[in-house]
Order: sequence, then C-alpha cells, then structure tokens
Amino acid sequence: MKKYISIFCLALSAAVVDVAQAQQKPPVAGPAPTIQLGAYESFVLSNGLKVYVVENHQLPKVAMSLVLDRDPLLEGDKVGLTSAAGYLMRSGTVSRPKDKLDEEVDFIGATLSTNASGFSASGLKKHLPKLMELAADVTQNPQFKQEELDKFKKQMLSNLAAGKNDPATLEQNLQQSLLFGKNHPYGGVMTEKTVENITLADVQKYHATYFRPNIGYLAIVGDVTVKQAKTLAKQYFGKWQKGTVPATAYPAPAALTGTRVAFIDRPNAVQSQISVTYAVDLKPSNPDVIAASLLNNILGGSFARLDANLREKHAYTYGSNSSLSADKLAGYFTAYASVRNAVTDSAFTQILWEMDRLRKEPVSAQELQKVQSMMTGSFARSLENPLTVAMFAINTARHGLPNDYYANYLKNVASVTPADIQRVAQKYLQPENAYLAVVGNAREVAGSLKRFNTSQPIAYYNAYGEKTEAPINSLPAGVTVESVLASYINAIGGQANVAKVKDLTLKRTMKVPGGELAVIQQQKGFDKMLLTTKYGPDELNRVTINGNQGAISSQGQVKELSAIEVQDQKLEGILFSVLNYNNLGVQLALNTMEKVEGRDAYKLELILPSGKKSFHYFDKETGLKVREVATEQTSVGTANQTTDLKDYREVNGIKYPHQIDLHIGGQVLSSTVTSIEINKNLKDDLFKVK
Repeated sequence: MKKYISIFCLALSAAVVDVAQAQQKPPVAGPAPTIQLGAYESFVLSNGLKVYVVENHQLPKVAMSLVLDRDPLLEGDKVGLTSAAGYLMRSGTVSRPKDKLDEEVDFIGATLSTNASGFSASGLKKHLPKLMELAADVTQNPQFKQEELDKFKKQMLSNLAAGKNDPATLEQNLQQSLLFGKNHPYGGVMTEKTVENITLADVQKYHATYFRPNIGYLAIVGDVTVKQAKTLAKQYFGKWQKGTVPATAYPAPAALTGTRVAFIDRPNAVQSQISVTYAVDLKPSNPDVIAASLLNNILGGSFARLDANLREKHAYTYGSNSSLSADKLAGYFTAYASVRNAVTDSAFTQILWEMDRLRKEPVSAQELQKVQSMMTGSFARSLENPLTVAMFAINTARHGLPNDYYANYLKNVASVTPADIQRVAQKYLQPENAYLAVVGNAREVAGSLKRFNTSQPIAYYNAYGEKTEAPINSLPAGVTVESVLASYINAIGGQANVAKVKDLTLKRTMKVPGGELAVIQQQKGFDKMLLTTKYGPDELNRVTINGNQGAISSQGQVKELSAIEVQDQKLEGILFSVLNYNNLGVQLALNTMEKVEGRDAYKLELILPSGKKSFHYFDKETGLKVREVATEQTSVGTANQTTDLKDYREVNGIKYPHQIDLHIGGQVLSSTVTSIEINKNLKDDLFKVK
C-alpha cells in the first residue's frame, strides 16, 4: 500500500510541475496495451453444432448461450412471428408443462430464457448437467400451445397501445419504414393486424425450419473443462437433427437523393423527437468499422460534439446522440434528440452542420485520443465477462473476421489517425442525402421544416410508419363555429332532448397502475356539479361547483375556488356546457381541420375566462366530439392534457361517450362508463360547498 501511495504522489508531483507544458501541447499517447484474450477451445458435433468453451474456474458458475446464424426473416403481414416463437419456446416442452419447467429451473437456482434465435442460461457448476438438459429440451422439444400464443398476442397488443403514445417507439417505427420498406426484413413494423395474423402453425413451421444445429453456435463459459463440456454437449445436443435452412438474399436499400422530411403528427406535443437517418453499406468485416466507430463517438457519443452543440451551447435538448451501425445485411446511421417545438428546425440545422464539419475539418489529435481512450476502457471492461471471449470467437466465425481481430483490436483503435476519421466521415456521413424524421406537433413545427424539403411536400406517416394524409387541412366552404356546434347538438340527440335533462349521475371506472379508481360525476342544471374520485372506500378528491361558489378537497385539505376558477370548472367539467358558452364568456375560433385517429375533425379553439386555452375536436362525418385538449402555461413551457371520447351510446335519447381515455406522460388511463342515471331528482344539498 505504501509503495502504491508513493508512486501516486510522484505522478501527481510531475503533473503539477509540467502543467504549463501540458496546457500548450497534449501528451503523446502511449502504445496500445496488449490484449490477452482468454483461451478458448472449439469443437463441432456430428450434426454441425459448433461449440466454443472458455474455462474460468474463479467461481463455481457456468453460463451458456446459443446463437443461430440464420438470415433475417421477411415476416410480411405477420411481423412478430419470430418474437412469438422465441416467447413460446419457454412456455413448456413435450415432457414438461410450463409450471414444471419453471419449477425445475428455480429448484437449481438457474436462469433460462429463450429468443427467436437461441437461448441464454446460467447456473451453478454442480447443476450444469440438469441445466443443459433443460436448455436442450426447450430448444429441441417445445410444445407450442394456443393459449400461450394468445397470451403473447394480448401482451403485444398492450405494448402496441402504449407505444402509440411513446415518441421514441413511433420514431423507431418511422425509421424502419423509411430506411428499409416492407419488402426488407428490417422494414417490418409490428401492428395489431400483423399480430392477429400469427397462427400456431406459423410458429411451429418457423421452429421446424430454423432451429437446426448446423447453423448453431453454442458458447459454454465458466467452471467447466473442455472434456466435460464435450461430453455434455454430445449427450444433450448430439441427437438434435440437422436440416437444410433456407438462405435468402435481399436487395440493398435504395440510395436516397436529397433531404426529405418525414412526419408523424402528435397534435398536442410540446417537444419534437427528431432524427437524421439513412441506410449505410457497412458490414462487420469492413476494415472501416473501427474508424467508423471512433467517428460516431466523436460526433454523438456521451458528451461529444452533438451534446456540446445542442445541449451545452444552444440549450435545445437534454442530450443528443448518434449511432453508426455495422450489419451484414444493411447498416444505418442516425443522429437523434428530443427538442422543444420552437427549435426543431434549428436543431436539425445544427446536427447537419456538425456532420458536415467532420467531413470538412480534421479532428484534433487530442479529441481523437480522448475517444480512443474511452473505447480502450470500454473494451477492457467487456473482457471482465468471460462470456465475451466466447462471443468474440463466435463473431469471428460468423462474420469472417481475421483470426486475430479481437487480439489486435486496441492496436487498431490506436492506429486510427485524424485523416482516417475525415476519410470515413466523407464516406459515411451524408447530411445532404438523409431523412429528417420528426414525431411531433405538425401545426407548430411543419412549416419551419419546408426549407429542408424543397423538392416535394412533407410526407406524413401514421404510428406504424405507413404513409397517410397530411394532418392539417383548410376548412370546407361554409363551415363555421355555429355550424360545427349545431351539428354536435344534433349528433348527440338534439337540443330538445338535451333540454329534458334536469340532472344526471355518471359513474365510471378508471384502471390505474396497481388498481382501479371509481369516478362519480353528478350534475344538476348548468351550474351545479359534484365530481368525486375514490380508490376503494377512500375518497381521494372532490370537486364541488354550486352557482358562483366552488371548492376542491383532497386528503382533508380544502381549497376554495375563485370566481374565474369556478367558471373554468363549469366549462371543463359540466356535460353540455357547449349550450352555455355565450353566458360563460368563452371566446371561440375555428381555423383548421386535423386528423384524430385517422379521421378528419374540426378543431375548435376555446379561450376560457381565465385565459386558458383548450381545443375541442368534432368528427367531420358524425359531428360528435372526439377529443378535448386543455393547455396551460408553466415555467417550462406549455403543458397539455388530452382526453379522447369514444364509444358513444344512446341513453334516454342522448348519446354519451362510454370510453374516456386520458393521456398523461406517455401513458393512457382508460375509463369505462358503467352507468348513467338521468332525472333522479338530485337534491340541492348534495352540491353544498363545504
């Protein structure tokens, strides 16, 4: 310990003495460290399964990983098929129902998971034979059941519903569609329809076709000898039948000429999820891969140029990154960020500028050395996992890499020069031929992006990357605020039927994480309302409106509402408040039509007495109100709350929405109306403001 401290102090003293010189001239990088990769041995079973063994006897543990080297599959109208197969493999075998399989895995304290192209497993050395038996069983003898497929479909449909409100998911769907298209295996986007199209026979056929040992690579790593591994591999995987696996060639993605703006509209978004993206021809065996990786880290790594520009200098975003991926079929480049609406076009400008700057200006030796050191550290840390060594060997075989590729990796990283970075930048950075993808508010953002898309109109897409109509259209001749509201009144049952409603009680349940809320809305006339929300027997909050008085109570705390707040609550909470807009001092405007879930809707702007804005959307064909958006200015910008109104049903001659979806922070809280009672002679005392 004393020797260590002494060395540290000497190094610190030297650094202090030479600090002036260091500020003028960067230190010369030392030689790249020699990498001593862990030794591995490999053998091939008679059925063609290639096995790689890495001995590591420090802990009594063993890990296994199977990778099937198949060509990517074009799933077509059944996107999600391979994921379904991977999921179902873990749901039981011919001899082990799922419960028994889970019990046996848990009993030996192991882990076992499956995917579309193999499995991963780990456990204690003493249980390796049992673990290998279980892994072989799920690989070779899965029993696919319809009920498990139904569970998978239900889970995927739930994920798809959530994904429609996640900008990152929408952007990924858009990129896949733009770069590769539906006729390429990387261009398929999972939708409700593709999930429903998957059959049990499809899953069985996929497994029978592609789960073959002759395209398999099995890594066994840990406290095991090669002799033991060979004996167990032969015992449990030796009888696995090899077969002919189809090979498929796909054309390279079409080259893009010019920049094109592609947009998924989120009408009330206050931020834009943006990316500059295009396909690249960069295979893992390409000698440019290491220099391209360094280039990408300089541009869009942690706290790299994009961060320094968009985050530190301009404060457009909390972070901006990039990715330049190598792939044997088709790679891609993307630079991305989430930015405020007002600076969406400016953020694109800066990303494109940074890309072009790397093509025109050599990077400094100091900047390059910093990134080389970062990659050296990352590579060294990866070697702490013994499984890495086996996967290096498998990657070498799969991608046709030189046998010493990983042994010389750090030497090759250190040998990259600023001229190499500029060369690969000129080859792989294409700011003038890229898609500018946006998930955001088209009304606020699209106009400023036209300058990037001068040769054609901006293209719009739905949540699944399918081309759709522009979301904003001009109003048809003769449509006015009055005509839209009159159409709405007629659509719900007519003014005469609405006038018959003296009081009503509407009950609904709302599913929330961890439980269910009960919401009861009671109304008498146009100036009395009681809205209570309960969780089980406990009342969470209560809103009371009675004439010009109002209060909100929550957990024993009561807040009296001002006269303006009472007016707002009447407009926001009371059904049929549309009939009383004039008396409540609402300013109305009608400027555009926009799409709501693919249908044209008139967008009515309301300015409430308090100055708050809200927008009500009325379906062009039915006249029904389908969406409400309340906006409010906060210290960090505009906050929106979106409510979708669905499933209108008639009660006593009037149509009411029976499904109400509230969008909050990327989640959808859906509530279902359970009962509507009309004219039950609610007493005035019910609405007393306490």
